[in-house]
Amino acid sequence: MRLIGRVLHFTVSVSLLFLVALPLANLTAITGLAAGIVLVLGVAAVVLVGRPTWVRVRTPDDVHGGALAGRVAPAFVRWDRAWPQYFAAQVLLDAQALARRVWLITRQLWARPRQWARAHRVRFWWPFYLPVLAVQVGATLGVVAGVLGAGLVTAGVSIVVWLVGILVVLLLRGMDAGWQFALGARASCRNCHQLAAVPAYRCQGPHPLSHRLADTDLHRDLRPGRLGVLWRRCGCGVLLPTTVLRAAFSRRLQACCPSCGEPLLPGAGVVTDVRLPVFGAASAGKTQLIMSALAGLELAAKQAGVEVSLADEHSRQRHETYSRLMREGASPAKTEASGQPVAITLRLARGPRVALVHLFDAAGENLVDREQNARLAYLDHARSLIYVLDPFSVRRVREEFASGAPEIFAAANPASHDPEDAYNATAQRLQEYGVRTDRKRLALVVSKADLLKKMSAGPKNSAGVRAWLRDNGLSNLVLSAERDFREVRFYLVSGRDSGPDGGFGPANWILGREWSELD
Repeated sequence: MRLIGRVLHFTVSVSLLFLVALPLANLTAITGLAAGIVLVLGVAAVVLVGRPTWVRVRTPDDVHGGALAGRVAPAFVRWDRAWPQYFAAQVLLDAQALARRVWLITRQLWARPRQWARAHRVRFWWPFYLPVLAVQVGATLGVVAGVLGAGLVTAGVSIVVWLVGILVVLLLRGMDAGWQFALGARASCRNCHQLAAVPAYRCQGPHPLSHRLADTDLHRDLRPGRLGVLWRRCGCGVLLPTTVLRAAFSRRLQACCPSCGEPLLPGAGVVTDVRLPVFGAASAGKTQLIMSALAGLELAAKQAGVEVSLADEHSRQRHETYSRLMREGASPAKTEASGQPVAITLRLARGPRVALVHLFDAAGENLVDREQNARLAYLDHARSLIYVLDPFSVRRVREEFASGAPEIFAAANPASHDPEDAYNATAQRLQEYGVRTDRKRLALVVSKADLLKKMSAGPKNSAGVRAWLRDNGLSNLVLSAERDFREVRFYLVSGRDSGPDGGFGPANWILGREWSELD
């Protein structure tokens, strides 16, 4: 009987296999294949749209902590706290999450039916397990096909996005650089006097106090890149424009110095930046020259129809003091050697063309002292410089006229340092710091022309300054200046004149080279 039972079971099983299980298995295999592909698509949709907890997200804190691949230029310190562009970081995390999730589901698809079959002892009816096995195989093949397809599509789209993105990034960065090169635009800091092509920008969004104190609300590199091509989303959620050109006019951002974090003037980095550092010995007439140049620039700008204004409160206060001194014909107080260099900024606008003109004045003691002038960084970044030479400090002038015109020498208050030493202290300092002076201009100004004329001891005009310097034993100074600098122009200036014969002359020459002349 047992043999008959086995034969009967075998006959029934084979019949079920061919008549029921195999046809059903073909159907379930196709169904499983489709289900596997649909499963991959469904999980992909959940990953992209639903953002479940099992998907790792590259957050602004991760980016700021250095989790984003790629190097950051030393000038920008670290990655800014912002959301990375999707194809720069998150796409890989999403792909990994998709692969892990479908792998877990596929494992369950194989494990659960096997566990159920063992628990219910379905070995006697084994032909009916064949459709289940077909579903498992079909679904697995569908999952593999779906994952490979999703991977190929993701890789293809990523490659296209990266290629297009790189081209757009290079184009936008090139537009920024081209604009700055054409206009001579840079960001000058009034606090630390550092110069930057790319200002830092402080987000005006809803940041907590801890972010403000830690400067994590500061975007040091807002150029197009991995944190966004056309726009960037700050960690606070505010959408910010990329490129210096767009950021400069955004109400959501405050331009700041990347070195010290102090606010910069409006338009910093996109308008022409003209820096006029004045150097020379103590009592050479530097501050008087700046007073004269300031008055002359303001007067000439108004006559030329150029809009002129003081850029900040400090400049307005200093301008009021200098204007009063010029009206009264009085001399300015001696520049404090212990204080920061004095910087006055004018904003000039001729139609759409705007320039920020910075006039820098430091104590002569700091300029002639090699150790002290090392901290005067504004000298390094200027494209043009003004050297003020006191003619009453020239040895031959003192020897010939001091005894015959003591009252004039007393009024002149001659500089005590030798003119060549005063020049060399700054020129050599620039060269030692790697500054290419041969790419810069120099206005060599002989000051106190009004007093020289009383003695008929000086050159008659600016054209004769060079010859006068050589005739009075300063040939080495002239040769050094013309060797060190790309272009040298000589001037005879009275610091009490607000016209062309005052400080306006050299200032307007430099302004013409870097922006536009006012006369």
